[in-house]
Amino acid sequence: MNLTRAHVVLRMRTIGEVLDLACKVFVTGTLSLYLKLAAIVLLPVYAGCLVLRYALGWSWLAVWLVAAGAASVLQGVFTVAAGRYLFAETLTVREVLGAFGKRFGPYLGALIISRFFIGVAALFIVILPFAWMRSLFVHEACLLEMASSGGAVKRASRFVQADGARAFQMLLLLVLAQLGFVLVAELLGHGIVDTVLQLGQPFEVLWRNGGSAYALLGFLASVPYIATARFLLYIDRRTRIDGWDIQLRFMAIAANDAQHRRLAA
Repeated sequence: MNLTRAHVVLRMRTIGEVLDLACKVFVTGTLSLYLKLAAIVLLPVYAGCLVLRYALGWSWLAVWLVAAGAASVLQGVFTVAAGRYLFAETLTVREVLGAFGKRFGPYLGALIISRFFIGVAALFIVILPFAWMRSLFVHEACLLEMASSGGAVKRASRFVQADGARAFQMLLLLVLAQLGFVLVAELLGHGIVDTVLQLGQPFEVLWRNGGSAYALLGFLASVPYIATARFLLYIDRRTRIDGWDIQLRFMAIAANDAQHRRLAA
């Protein structure tokens, strides 16, 4: 990892600044790559969920559970993409999927372990947020730090242990951002199909039926942004712990000093 080649300035930021930066990276830096990846990994999930609902008659609760499970796994694709993008000049879909595939086994194991603990914590509502925030960075710990399944869960837990309040804020804002994607997609979908095209409500209504094709699309569309935002929060946390911004300043000073010596010689 070459810190001097980062596409964003490595410095400590507030959570709001990190989420704003995620929007910038999402729209201007990785949009083309993310669209290609989404077409390969997210579009089939969306089509499959629609088949489960409208062809097989599954309840929206069951469909949402399938979509949430798939989204949890597929966030890893965009975690790898965000991590590679930050420190690489060029990046291809093949490279991202190849890197994800190499770590898929340990990554899936880490997700199963962390989700098991979250499921147990869900039985005791009070401790659910604490269990969830301790698993917040399990994707980065396994896919980017190359930890084993159990090691990734432990590293993710230790990663937020010293700053639980900030980790809880991160988790809450990511959940709200995902809900925002769902609501915007729901309103936009009905606005176009029902109001503009005058086709009625053929794909159901979220607050009446418990789900809709538009809300489901918004949920899956949020996956790349959530993965990017969480990765940048991870980078911010690493900067605070490891002092990456200070390292860069010393490296810049050393480079300037070396240049002056060469000129003086």
